[in-house]
Amino acid sequence: MVAVLLFGLITSGIAAGVQRKSSARLKVDELFNRNCARCHGADGRGDTPSGHLFKSPDFTSSEWWQKDSKSTTALRGVVVRGKGSMPAFGKKLTRTEINLLVDRIRKFRKPERQS
Repeated sequence: MVAVLLFGLITSGIAAGVQRKSSARLKVDELFNRNCARCHGADGRGDTPSGHLFKSPDFTSSEWWQKDSKSTTALRGVVVRGKGSMPAFGKKLTRTEINLLVDRIRKFRKPERQS
């Protein structure tokens, strides 16, 4: 009986952890889709009508990642203050949401190919 109860507590804790990860992932995707995808595209390529109009970068391009500084601080600054035709999100989003978006943008980066 105790073993069954203990097993139930352990597995429910594991399930709760998986559920938290899933809901966090949904929140990041929702944040990106709501605030960024109109111009940057859901796939990060910037291949949208607004993306073409505003010359949104292709987050999957290795050339884009090599150009200028793409440090976390620099990316966070662009999201907070805006850049070019991109609006500032510093007053619209929380610090946590901005950090989540920066992490999401980094996930579009393709690994460098080894020769």
